[in-house]
Amino acid sequence: MSKKEKKEDKHVWEIGKGRVVISNGKVISVSEPLVKYCPIHEAWIGSKTHSVRTITRHTRWKIRDFGLCTPGRIIYAKVKGIGYGCSETFMSAMQHDLVDAVVVPCDGAGTVVTTTPEVTQGVGGPMNALVETSPIPELITRLRKKGAFILDPSSAPIDVLGGVKLAIEKGFKRIGAIVAGPEAAVIESIRKLEKENDIQIIIFVVHTTGVTLEDMKYIKQADMAHGCASKAMRDYFDTRAKKKFGSLIPAYAISEIGLKLLNIREEECLKKPTYIVVGDRPPPDLI
Repeated sequence: MSKKEKKEDKHVWEIGKGRVVISNGKVISVSEPLVKYCPIHEAWIGSKTHSVRTITRHTRWKIRDFGLCTPGRIIYAKVKGIGYGCSETFMSAMQHDLVDAVVVPCDGAGTVVTTTPEVTQGVGGPMNALVETSPIPELITRLRKKGAFILDPSSAPIDVLGGVKLAIEKGFKRIGAIVAGPEAAVIESIRKLEKENDIQIIIFVVHTTGVTLEDMKYIKQADMAHGCASKAMRDYFDTRAKKKFGSLIPAYAISEIGLKLLNIREEECLKKPTYIVVGDRPPPDLI
């Protein structure tokens, strides 16, 4: 690809249901968030509120300390950041030989299939909800050297179904898949692939703020899910989940394998406190 044809460097995130745009390592724009408080956000930067100002500060900090949306982005980590985080849970599952590969979104690479616990956590640990990204060739090269597979290095799409298909093509039989709440309908297609290929796919639903009770027909087919700042998730899963882990930002075990993985994380957290301790209150205004 020539310099003239080079894809625009643009990365779009959703934080607190506000839109954040990053380009060339700088925060370009931030819209007003709908969620005004997040205990994880407080744990990261000590802020008691979600606002354009605090989200801008939070994002700039991640760019500076984690290399977010830059060629030097962190992609390898041994430390589990929070208790029942998605990447932390899959990292533990890989360490216990329960998962072989994980389909995870990554700024600068799009859809990635990680094959080691450390890359799973390195990629997933700093993530917020990634809506759109563009390829960063240097980052993609580094990921490949760490054993990861990239769905489409030329366009870096966010496509969990395509990532699952890639993982199957590479021969993996126990695959973790991270699904964003607004894309929950894709779970039915993932389950179909699982059945057709006689494999196991463990689905963790994240970024569920704003989902509706109508979405539960899909999310209930997952194995684990975060409650985020979602009223619908709490209304549905507080009484239906096999077990609820945590209370401020709950993680729900929906299936037996989901329960097994979250129980492992619970045991780990009891033995060794997490690196990040979340705030002391739940989101006050559920959406």
